[in-house]
Amino acid sequence: MLEKNTENKELNIPTLDGSNYSQWHIHMKIHLQSKDLWDLCEKSLAEDANTTAASKWKKASYEAINIIISRISDRVFLEVVNPTTTEKADLLWSKIKNQYALVRPVDRGHVWMDWQRCVYYGNLQSYIDSCQKLLMELESFSIKVPNELLS
Repeated sequence: MLEKNTENKELNIPTLDGSNYSQWHIHMKIHLQSKDLWDLCEKSLAEDANTTAASKWKKASYEAINIIISRISDRVFLEVVNPTTTEKADLLWSKIKNQYALVRPVDRGHVWMDWQRCVYYGNLQSYIDSCQKLLMELESFSIKVPNELLS
């Protein structure tokens, strides 16, 4: 287990603290995809799966859960981890997403207003970083930015 925690830190996956979901979920998704574990976070085991497939799925699900839990704060852990979410990676991922993805209309509105207020103040790199962060947040909340605003 220590190796996985060290490996995750070396890959620079941020720790989810409740305020950085938009960045955290992209890092985590890419890492889980690289380990062929992402599908476990999106869908449950097929009901008609045979015993061998179910056993492989369960083992891989536990691996995904271990990776996810290693990169969440203690406070987030207390909010999302329970006996159900420690059994299935898709349930843990859904719980985290529902808790932190800011899907309420008011949250989506705040992100959109932040995008509209993004202004260049003379430091190009800082401006680009701010725009990229806001675009990442918009994308994670499924808010589409019209192409004419991006050009």
